Amino acid sequence: MVSPRSSPTSSSSPPPMAPPAMHPAAPDPRRRRALQACDFCHLRGLRCRRDPGRGESSQRATCSSCRDYNVECKMTRVVRKRGRKPAAKNLGPGDRVHGKLLDESDDERGFRSLRAVRRLVQVYRTTMYQCYFPFLSEMDLLKRWEHSIPEPHQPSYMLLMALCAVSAQSIALKAVFNEDVEDDAPDVDSNLYFDEAVCRIPGVISQPQDLDYLRSFGLMALYSLKQGHHGNFHRYLGLYHGLVAQIGFHDEARWPDDISITEVDDRRRFFWCVYRLEVHGASVLGHMVRLPESQVSVRYPRITPAMAPETRAWTAGWDYITDLFRILEYAVSSLRRVKDRRPALAGLSDGLPPTTLVDSLGRLKTNKPRILLGIDERGGCGDLQSNRCRYMSVQITCAEALVTIMTLLYCQAPAQEVMDVADKFIQEVARAPLIMFKVASSQIVYDLLGVGHMLYNASRHDGNQYRTEARRLIAFLADLVGNLELDIPLAAEVGERLRRLADSAS
Repeated sequence: MVSPRSSPTSSSSPPPMAPPAMHPAAPDPRRRRALQACDFCHLRGLRCRRDPGRGESSQRATCSSCRDYNVECKMTRVVRKRGRKPAAKNLGPGDRVHGKLLDESDDERGFRSLRAVRRLVQVYRTTMYQCYFPFLSEMDLLKRWEHSIPEPHQPSYMLLMALCAVSAQSIALKAVFNEDVEDDAPDVDSNLYFDEAVCRIPGVISQPQDLDYLRSFGLMALYSLKQGHHGNFHRYLGLYHGLVAQIGFHDEARWPDDISITEVDDRRRFFWCVYRLEVHGASVLGHMVRLPESQVSVRYPRITPAMAPETRAWTAGWDYITDLFRILEYAVSSLRRVKDRRPALAGLSDGLPPTTLVDSLGRLKTNKPRILLGIDERGGCGDLQSNRCRYMSVQITCAEALVTIMTLLYCQAPAQEVMDVADKFIQEVARAPLIMFKVASSQIVYDLLGVGHMLYNASRHDGNQYRTEARRLIAFLADLVGNLELDIPLAAEVGERLRRLADSAS
């Protein structure tokens, strides 16, 4: 069938004259940049180049990036209007950026605009704060940067830029619970905010008591871990611990006397938040724990009758997970204890007796708060359907599995027992919604990698008779992580490491 465009009878006009060329014109082999990027290239900031084949227009052809990644090339997103945007709404005479009133000479449409910052702070409050990293109080997030952006030399500015980096990173991965915020947020590279925060680190900290420095270093470490930059993760975590030692933040008795009880609770939650971040990294990445819990004198935030039931459930779950991480720290340190000490120090290097660790974990699970017993990732906390309760169920599942498997390895339990715990954990995690994986991002990917290494180590016991079962479970983990490569940047690399580990276990 001849198309109307090529039909000789489709027009009464005479055919055009052939060009006076000695040879027929060859088709241009160069790939053309598309007028509109596909969804895959747009999300990752790639150049969308299309290579039309036979019968395909340049806009309908599959682009080279989608072909290389073996994904469907589609354009389903709503294209935003280009050009000059109107000034942000709700900006009154008191709204300032860097201490000046907003006007046409200010950067009100840049990545440091008040409008962009407000949205990123909202993303942090509705997702990161609720689920994993409450580095600041919720009231602070609501009020502090509502009308102005601090001067660049102030620690509050560095904190804001670090916070925006983490939020922009979450938006790029579509790892936010509030979809309206995600769709309306500007497409800004998170590295712009991170680099801005890093360049504001002073050579000498003249006000070490200002917790904005500690919060900034914690957020920079978190951002680096989620990006897979382990060197930077240790760098900023080291700055955090140096300042903790300088001001005695690990001991409540050394905190200022004039702070309110609400601020005390905020400090407590922040301290244990960074502690959990470090112990998690130590368990799955293999580094040391810089501040053991045995040297810490910081309590947990209070649970009061005035709290709403959902808030009490979230706070109780937070405390329970922190207890699990404290036991995990002892399991990690006991497994890695130095075995070639000098004779005079031999008795000091002995870890906890295995029964002590097992008994502590058993008591913690037995005394699990009743309000947490109804948590599961599909229904929330009983009748409470909040995102943070649903996400907490995934956190509890991962933390309990890590601690249990690590404890079993330290106690040299039968390999079959380790396999059973890991199998149950994998099945529970596989049922979690995709948004929970996106929010957890690299942390849950590293959790699964850590479980894979533990299975491999367990398979080498009991005469290697469980190597086949270990290989099956590790291969399942590799497929589970590999399926997340389009949603979590580090998933492809970790999935490949798990596949190599599975091959080694065979």
